[in-house]
Order: sequence, then structure tokens, then C-alpha cells
Amino acid sequence: PAATKNATISLSGLWCPSCAWLINERLDRSPGIQAAEVNFIRREALVAYDPERTDPRRIARQIKKFGYGARLEEDDAYNEEEAEWMRLLISGVLVMHIMFISFMLYFREWTGRAGPETEWLADIFRLMIAAFSVPVILIIGLPILRAGLASLIRGRPNTHTLIAIGSFAAFALSVRNLLAGQGDVYFDTAAILLFLVAIGHWLELRAQKVSGEAVERLWRQIPPEATWLTPQGWQRGPADAVPLGARVRVRPGERFPVDGVVAAGEGDVDESVVTGEPDPAARREGDTALAGTMNLDGGFEVIATAVGPQTVVGQIGQLLHQAMWQRAPVERQADRLAAWLVPIAVALAAATFAFWTWQDSVDTGLIHALAVLLIACPCALGIATPLTLWVGLGRATRSGVILRYTGVLEQLAEAKQVYFDKTGTLTKRPIRLQEVAVIGERLSVNGESPISNTPIPNTPISNLLLRAAAVEAMSEHPLGQAIAQGAAKWLDDLPPRAEHFRAFPGQGVCGVVAGDEVWIGSRRLMAQQGLEMPEALADTAVSWQNDGLTVTYVGWNGRVRGLLGLGETARAEAAETIADLQKLEMPVTILTGDSEAAGRRWQTALGVPVYAEQRPEDKVTRLKAAGENVVMVGDGINDGPALAAASVGIAVRQGTDVAQSAAAVILLHDDLRAVPWLIALSRVAMRKVRQNLAWAVGYNAIGLVLAVSGLLQPSLAALLMVFSNVIVTTNALRLRRADLGRLSFVEVEETEEEETEDIGDQRLEIGDSAQPPISNLPVSTP
Repeated sequence: PAATKNATISLSGLWCPSCAWLINERLDRSPGIQAAEVNFIRREALVAYDPERTDPRRIARQIKKFGYGARLEEDDAYNEEEAEWMRLLISGVLVMHIMFISFMLYFREWTGRAGPETEWLADIFRLMIAAFSVPVILIIGLPILRAGLASLIRGRPNTHTLIAIGSFAAFALSVRNLLAGQGDVYFDTAAILLFLVAIGHWLELRAQKVSGEAVERLWRQIPPEATWLTPQGWQRGPADAVPLGARVRVRPGERFPVDGVVAAGEGDVDESVVTGEPDPAARREGDTALAGTMNLDGGFEVIATAVGPQTVVGQIGQLLHQAMWQRAPVERQADRLAAWLVPIAVALAAATFAFWTWQDSVDTGLIHALAVLLIACPCALGIATPLTLWVGLGRATRSGVILRYTGVLEQLAEAKQVYFDKTGTLTKRPIRLQEVAVIGERLSVNGESPISNTPIPNTPISNLLLRAAAVEAMSEHPLGQAIAQGAAKWLDDLPPRAEHFRAFPGQGVCGVVAGDEVWIGSRRLMAQQGLEMPEALADTAVSWQNDGLTVTYVGWNGRVRGLLGLGETARAEAAETIADLQKLEMPVTILTGDSEAAGRRWQTALGVPVYAEQRPEDKVTRLKAAGENVVMVGDGINDGPALAAASVGIAVRQGTDVAQSAAAVILLHDDLRAVPWLIALSRVAMRKVRQNLAWAVGYNAIGLVLAVSGLLQPSLAALLMVFSNVIVTTNALRLRRADLGRLSFVEVEETEEEETEDIGDQRLEIGDSAQPPISNLPVSTP
């Protein structure tokens, strides 16, 4: 059988999530379609299909049969918001005339001036209203009628159905009464309510566009063209066509079109689009430059290492695109409620029509039933949740925090406890190799360089460093990288390549060098492998631990041969991060593989519980024992299982691929203060979700009671429906500038480039931390 293919189809004409649900249901039942997912906010359908049975063009035609627009990627672009705005402009002129003429007729009735002598003039005015109403019905009403009838015929009535039934029933009754010369006409009611509904639809389209601007802005940062060196000289062409390894030129004021390593040039680079950091970063030869970042004042030439979707910005865009397709549980609940409300509204309208026809007349029954249909439209209910979550996703993205799915906001809002890994998360990189010891010899480091700038001669220490560097060169752990890099500074020769490398998470590594199986790691690992510990080295290890160094043991051939002492510095913002979490009443716990003594020092310094000697499986066990609603913040290969075991895993920027693949949240910068900020943002977002849902449900309930009782006219019901949509969308968009409290994290402000108002007055201030910053903490491993 042919392999399954995927297609993305752009949709138009969707008025609420029930429309997306209808398309999804029908596509799932269509032959040849193996899976379908319709996203109301993105207005796209992602379809997996069997190419032997169907194709994207045929699928698009199926969607059009439902009454909706469908376009493939190769089709001409269609701006639904702009098209809706043009329809509103044309219809608005006609509706203004209808309202003015209708007012004169109503004024005639209200003032008691209606009489046989002016009836002929009133009839002319009614004909004028009918004439002006027809174009409005055609321009605004036909798309609604088409979608509504398609949904009704297929047994899945939706919002289109409600509006179409009400407005066209009023129009048909008016034509009948006008031709019969008896009864009232409701041309103005039909035209005005369609116009008001269209305004509400346009406001939703606009709000959804604004909510996704921060996300879509990432895709626009990579320049479409680049200049790179070829055998024929400098060539300019599409950025996606730059070959890997090519030398790319970037002038001042231009954005980097590729990820690469700086080969020539020096200057400041604005990386805020990626990291959220407002301050420029200095870049020089050997540094990494990222696509989409702005070259402020230097002339650069970079060697391309990634282009297009493979760049960091491209990968972020893909993560955000995936997040848009992952619906939060609260979204699914709102969608189901909105889908159920439509048939309930139709049933209530039918009952209202029957009751008032029995009590009064067909005209009265129709008007009251029309009010029921309009007030019951679940547009506000359907848009309340996804729009709010999307605004939160965009705000987080703007500040360098990437969410893999919008449901993370819901999970973080319910979080009860935060766990931190220590090494590489609460500590600042790079960790440095500071001490080396073998029996009878010891080498120390002052600052960042060895005491002697010349290579170490052939000694037991150089032999130890050579073997340790060979094995640790293959490790991703930050301690292993520090050992490999530190040893390289002191060695004259490059270390050999270790064979049969193995990693033991939470304990150490092993590899074969020069025929010997070399073990590097904790004292527990040495004991497990039966390596004898010389008393002199054991005493040295205790001394180093008391001095606050991380001690790593190296051994082979049945004996521990030496020690490596590494020093690390706590992040300056670690205390502020913990203080901010305490402001949010979030308990904080630290998990570390260090010894109990080192753990106690961390506990004293930070004032939070610290669990030491934690292997990866111990961290997972502790997280599971903590129950649900647990957040884990980590970095490094050891943290992958813990990040996956937590309710929400957060990986800092330096996290390895394993850590980031297991994390639901990725910090593109290394500022840990973003963790409490994100939790505060999630709480405010979910508060607005609850507010919007409460408003939408309460509005529908009260409105239905009034409409069924005959106390609500259709025009007022339509106006109230628009008002409800405005309330919900405005409240959701307020999340972009909502005050999250006096937290120390400084988020990136919205810029004019995002076509939004500046929020400089909302910028969070850095307050005094509850605890002073810490510069150096003692640590050690067993």
C-alpha cells in the first residue's frame, strides 16, 4: 500500500469552533482520509490521506461542499479578514440608509402620526428598505446561508444554521407580508442583525490575528535572501539555497540569514527575537550567530551551519506550529459545550415559535424565536478559551519562553511545587576544572588558567588528564565537558579517542583508553566497580569537599588513580528566582547528585530543602511521590527522565537534546527568573479563561430566558451578541499587558514592528530580592 501523505488546507468561513468540529467530523468519515485535525484559530486543516484513494484537491472540494472555503498551499493567498472588512464597508452604507428610513417609520408610529393619508408614503419607504436589504442579504447573508444549510442538511447544525434560519425566516416573512399587503415587515431586522453578526465575526478575525502576531513574527525574521561566497565571487540568492559550509556576508543593519560560526568580523548583535534578552550580545570570531538576529554595528562573515527550517528560529517556529495544534483540556471542554449548545438553541427556538404562535401570531412567534437563535449563538463561548491561551503563548514567546502546547499554561496554573536540578541549572556555566591530584602530586589553578602556561611534561598527572579527557570528550554532561576542556589546556598532545564509551546516569562514565578500562565518576561508582581507594586520595577528597569543590574520581586496573576537583558558581538570579516563587506561594525543592555535606551547604545558602545523592531514578521516584501538578526545571542528560516524569518539564537554554525533547517548556535564555514569571502568566491566563467562560455561559443563560419570555427583540439580541464577543476578545487581549505582580524577571516589550501599542509603562520593575545574590557555593559529589 502507498505511504500516507499529509496535506495542510487553509480554511475560510469558520464562525466558531462548532464549524471546525463539523469539518473535522466529516473529514474523519470521508474515504481515503486516515486522520484529520481542524484548528479553528489557525483556520487550517491538517489531513493524513491515502494517495491511492484521494488527493488534497478532492479533499478541498469536499470541504467546499460543506459551505466553507478551502485552499491548498499552491493556491493564491486569501485574506479573510480583509474580505470581511470590504463586505462590511459596502453593507455598512446600505445599512445606514435602512436604519435612517426605519427610524422615520418607527417615529411615525411612536408619535401617533400613522394614518391612511400617509400609508402610501410608508409603503414606498418599506419598498426602499426591501431594496437596500437585498444587497446586504446577498453580500453578508449568502455565505452564512450556504454554510448553515450545508450543516443542517448533513444533520450537524452549527452557528451558521442559527443565524441563517433566523435572518432568512424574517426576510421571507417580510416578503410575504409585503406582497400580501398585510402584517409587519422585518427587512430592517434581517439586514441589521446580519450586519451586526458580520461585525462580530470581523472582530474575532482581527483578535485572532493579533493573538498570533508574536508567534508568526518569528517566521518573518529570517531574511528571504542572503549573500554568500562562490567560486565565481559573491552571489546573492534565496537564503534557503545557501549550502552548508558556505561563507555568508552580513552587513550592519542586516539580519543573519543562516545559523553559523563567525569567521570574520566583530560587533554587537540583537538576539532579542530568539532569546528575549533586550541587551545586545557581543559576537566575534568563533562565536555562534543565529538566523533572524540583527547585526547592529559590525561587518560579519559566517560559515553556515544551518539554513531554513533547520535554524534555531526555524525549529522554534516548528515547535510553535505544533503547539497551535495541541489543544488544552479546557479548550476541548469549551468546544464540546459550544457544539451541544447549537442543537439545544434550535430546539428552544422551535418551542418558542410554537408557544408564541399559539399565544399571539406567527409573526410574534417568529420574532421571539429569532431572538432565541441569535442570543444562543455560542461564538463567545467558543472563542473565550483558545484566544486567551494563544495570547499567553505569544507573550511567552516574545520573552524567550517556548511552550510546546497551550495546555502547558493550564498545567502551570495548577502547579503546586517546583523542583530544580542543581548542576547546570542553578549553577552558572562553565564549570571549571580547578584541581588535579594523584598520589604524591597535586596541580592547582589560579583563576581560569593553570599556574604554568606551558604544557605539563610526561608525569602521572598528565597521564591521568590524558585518559580523563579521552573519555569525557564523548560525554554531554556539563561536568564531563568541563573536564575535557580543562584538561586540553594542560596537555601538549591531543587525547586519543576512547573506545566502548558508556554513560551511567547519575554516577559517571567509562571508556577504553590504551587498552585500559577507565572509570570516571562518583565514589559510589568506584566502589561498585571494585576500585581500591588509596587513603591519601580519600583524605584529599574530603579536604576538597570542605573547600566546596565537586570531586570526581578516576580509576583503572582495580585502583583509583587520581582526583579531579571542579568548581561551579551559582547563578546570580538563583536567589531572586526562589524569592519570586515564594511570593507565588510555590514550595521549592532542589535535587542534586552531590554529597550530603554539599547538599546541606546549598540548603543553608538558599533556604530551601535540598535532597542530595539523587540519581536519575531517585529524582523520578521523588517526583512521582510528590503527586500531580509538579514542575521540574533541569538541564543535562541526567534530567531527561525527571523532566518527562514531572507534570511540566522546563529546560534551560543549555539543555541537551535529550532534556529539551522531554521538556514541555524551553527557555531560550538562561534567566531562571522566567520560571516564576511563566507560572504567574499561566495563573493570570487561566483566570481570564474562567472569567470569559463564566461571562459567555452566564450571558447565554440570561439572554435565553429573556428571549424565550418575549422580552428581547432580535436586533437587540444581535447587538448583545456582538457586545459579548467584544467583551470576551477584549478581556483575552488584555493578557498581553496584564500585570503579573512585582517579579524580578524583565520581559521583552511589544514593539511597533508587531503593530501593537508600546507597553513601556507596564514593564516590570526589578525589586529587592528577599535574599541577597550568591556568588559561590560549595558543592561536591560523593
